Amino acid sequence: MTIRPYTAADKHACLNAFRSNMPRFFAPEELNDFDAWLDTQAQRDLADKDKSECYFVIETNGQVIGCGGYYVRPDKTTAVMTWGMLHQQYHKQGWGKQLFQYRVSIIKEVCPACTIQLDTTQHSAPFFAKMGFAVTKVTPDFYGPGLDRYDMELKN
Repeated sequence: MTIRPYTAADKHACLNAFRSNMPRFFAPEELNDFDAWLDTQAQRDLADKDKSECYFVIETNGQVIGCGGYYVRPDKTTAVMTWGMLHQQYHKQGWGKQLFQYRVSIIKEVCPACTIQLDTTQHSAPFFAKMGFAVTKVTPDFYGPGLDRYDMELKN
């Protein structure tokens, strides 16, 4: 298992992971947003980054099976986890937990005082609750019909 920075060559695998999670975890309408967002990540210069925004892929046997990242808000008080997912066939095998823990460890290195937040659906909220997150707000149908937004924050 390897977790490494995202590159443009990973885009196809990340889009496949996204598609494998539609419509339960992601609304089909979000696919174009994710696609465009991946392009912005590919343009980031990894050598010059201050690690205030990072995106990673997790791979096993040379195959990308998931992705996820974070960004630190400009005021340096909050870090937000972004677009975390595993290809559907790799759910419930521990890969997501490893990718999650890796992202948290990097955030704590880069911004030890940051509060860590994320938003997700009601389907992924139980996973993040097991990882120590608490729900701070629920917005019904935010992502699409039947996909509620759960804002969550890592408890200290």
